[in-house]
Amino acid sequence: MKSPRRPDPIFPYGAPKTAAEMATLAALSPFVIGTRVTRMWFAFATAPTMKDKREAMEMVSEKVEATGEAIIAMNNALTLAAGEVALAAVSGRHRSTNDVDAVVAAGLKPFTTKLKSNHRRLSK
Repeated sequence: MKSPRRPDPIFPYGAPKTAAEMATLAALSPFVIGTRVTRMWFAFATAPTMKDKREAMEMVSEKVEATGEAIIAMNNALTLAAGEVALAAVSGRHRSTNDVDAVVAAGLKPFTTKLKSNHRRLSK
């Protein structure tokens, strides 16, 4: 008979999902920001085209959109976690999940999704 596996002292609930989202943001953000700033600098140093103006507008609107998506995702994750905590308390069962990580990861996901799509588009 195998003895039960001891929880990892650093990550007792498994590796945080937030770490993957933050790593994506840290790795891809400099490329996307650098590419956009360089293109804007060249565009506005000469005469910006309609495409350049659309890109500048998109930079702002996508962040507003991602923020709205993040708020909804975090509210959904928080509601789910609260419901699961209440059910666990009533039933007396132990939960082995990291609810804070799930809520934060849900909030970061819209930003990493936008960042990945920008990276693919700007890499062409």
